[in-house]
Amino acid sequence: MSAQTLGAWMAAWAMIVSALAASPVALPAASAHEGQPIQVQIQEQEPGAFLVQWRVPKTLPIEAMPALVLPESCRSEGELTVIELPAAWLNRQLYRCSEALSGQTIQIRYPLFNPAMTTLVRVDFLSGQRFAHVLNPTEDSWRLPEVGADGIAWVRGARRAVLDGISHLFGHWVHLLFLVAICLLGRNLLIRLATTFAAGQLAAVALAAGLGLRPDPRVAEICVAIAVAFLAAQALRPPEQRRQVPALAAGAGLFHGFGVAAALSGAGGVAAPEWLYLLFVVLGMDAALLVLALGLNAVGTLWTSRWPSGSRRRALAYGLGGLAVAVGLNLGLGKGSATEAEARFSPRLPGAAGGTGGASMPGSRRLAPQAPDAPIQSFLAIEPYEVRHEVLVRLADVADRLRLEGDGLAGEGFVEIEAQEEVGRRIADLVVEHTAVEIDGDAAEPIVDRFAFMTVGPRGVLPKAAPEAEAVNEAIVGVTIAYPTPGMPGAVTLTWATFDGPEGVITVTVTDPESSSTAELTAGAPMLRWENALAEDPIPTVAGFAVEPPQLPLPLASLALLAVAAAFGVAALRGRRAATSFALSRVTLALAVIAVPVAEVAVALPSSIRSVPTEARARRILAGVLPNVYRAFELRDEAAAYDRLAVSVTGPTLTDVYLEHRRALEMEERGGARARVEAVEVLEVRDVEPAADGGFTAEAGWKVGGTVTHFGHRHFRQNRYDARVELLPDDGVWKVRSIEILEEERLR
Repeated sequence: MSAQTLGAWMAAWAMIVSALAASPVALPAASAHEGQPIQVQIQEQEPGAFLVQWRVPKTLPIEAMPALVLPESCRSEGELTVIELPAAWLNRQLYRCSEALSGQTIQIRYPLFNPAMTTLVRVDFLSGQRFAHVLNPTEDSWRLPEVGADGIAWVRGARRAVLDGISHLFGHWVHLLFLVAICLLGRNLLIRLATTFAAGQLAAVALAAGLGLRPDPRVAEICVAIAVAFLAAQALRPPEQRRQVPALAAGAGLFHGFGVAAALSGAGGVAAPEWLYLLFVVLGMDAALLVLALGLNAVGTLWTSRWPSGSRRRALAYGLGGLAVAVGLNLGLGKGSATEAEARFSPRLPGAAGGTGGASMPGSRRLAPQAPDAPIQSFLAIEPYEVRHEVLVRLADVADRLRLEGDGLAGEGFVEIEAQEEVGRRIADLVVEHTAVEIDGDAAEPIVDRFAFMTVGPRGVLPKAAPEAEAVNEAIVGVTIAYPTPGMPGAVTLTWATFDGPEGVITVTVTDPESSSTAELTAGAPMLRWENALAEDPIPTVAGFAVEPPQLPLPLASLALLAVAAAFGVAALRGRRAATSFALSRVTLALAVIAVPVAEVAVALPSSIRSVPTEARARRILAGVLPNVYRAFELRDEAAAYDRLAVSVTGPTLTDVYLEHRRALEMEERGGARARVEAVEVLEVRDVEPAADGGFTAEAGWKVGGTVTHFGHRHFRQNRYDARVELLPDDGVWKVRSIEILEEERLR
């Protein structure tokens, strides 16, 4: 590895970790809640069986607790279990899914509204694939990336689109009214009208793509209702007197297609994945309309053959027209909107970017009670691999004990800049002298991590931006003492040897990954004990992402149905009952797309074929590798961190890379604790190119989310990065060789 590449690698990772750990965030002055997001964990325990858990902070009452909604193919088993934790509600439910969960949508649903809560979603598959996503308060759903072979990923997305189109047909009365209208016009026109309706929708999709038209979907539904009323009027006339019937059906399809296209969040070309999604939505609606119309027509024919009645047909036509007018007036005058049904669509095939949301929750929440006049405030943070004791000390209350004036460290009531380092060190020594921490029954060795003169205000507890002379009567010094642990402690004991005087009562706030609590220590009761009662182990799993041989999936049932659809299409071109053959071809094509998972087999390809992964495959590789890199920086012990980093990073200079990042991290985060990275979501991968040693390079964008507990406040932070990365296979797993940051953005 060249010196230039190594330098870029060091600088890039230093930027990432330090930005996440050290960026200041605003603190609401009157806030009294935790900044903990809702945490959703979906874990596949056996093929098709998922244990779903979602932890909701008690800042929400149980009546306002949201529910998790899985796709329709998933069915719950057993009873929902709700466990009350000290600071959260833990929900547990087992689901069995008849279809793959990958590529489908997960929703978080509130009884009334989302009170500015962020949701962190993590999904673990048996295959080893792991995905994470952060839902902003303005988002309530997330579509999981595809897992599996890349060759037909877009076909699986098309399958979802066809099914969405079928379900959409039943989403509004106006669609069913249109179905009845074309059936009333007779069998001879039925297939023709359904075809012109579909053609109108396809034309709308194309025009919307080219011109960027975005009408209100409610207006589109009103136009369809008007068309239904006119079709009902035509049904009252004798067949020879009917006028412009196909034009009415085509116009209804055109307006409806514009309404569907309006559900898209951004404009793109016709070949963009969003528009491909809409084409398959139209195919699904068209196939369902044809099948229902033919079935309804057959029932109507049987009915009239046994009980012929012209008056009954006229009454049905009048009723249909009146109902269509009523539906149109309801849409036009009512407060509801057809966008509610359209919003269920998530028009993304693999490769399309997801939404990001605009708003965010407050970045910091207070865990500890406000005590601006307390001589000493103590904060004990218990996290995986580290117990951290943070202490705020009012300098005026310990000035005599530190002999500031006698040693020339304070003159005329001020501590000058050159004396502040020594004053901070003496306060740190005083804290170490008067405190003791035991972890799992053994005395822990303190490490003075940092000390600094702090500012306490509406933005929380932060180090002074620039050194200045400090007034003894106003200065506050923050001390952070770290106690490394091999994992998550089972029990922690903090003992304060309290001082004489006003600081004899010390308030201690204890935080762990799931809760927080506050206690008061005195000379008579100087000890606080925390025991591990966590519902889940917060230590993440770290495992290499295996290099897998390329495979070609073959959906045998779909291929057979495609052959049938092609046969019907050829028959239509040859003029053999062209309208019927063309309709059957469309229905069979929709069935072929729906049947993709049926009788699917994977055929291994020679290793020489497609040695460079596709963009979708490269995205999944990065999603498995990047979290391991971030988790290496949770460890304070260098040997353990080196071993973890080696799981996903390679190169002869690995030790230098780690040490350089450790130094950069410690320099940048003087005033705060290290962030616990909880979510690394790879958003996109592009421009995948082959690299040396069988590897590849690509440009990628990803988000990193994590929480920081710092002097009684908890912050949730999220950054986005765009970078060029190089990965290569090493001993059967993928590893990062180099990285170059192209762009960095603080999201919150």
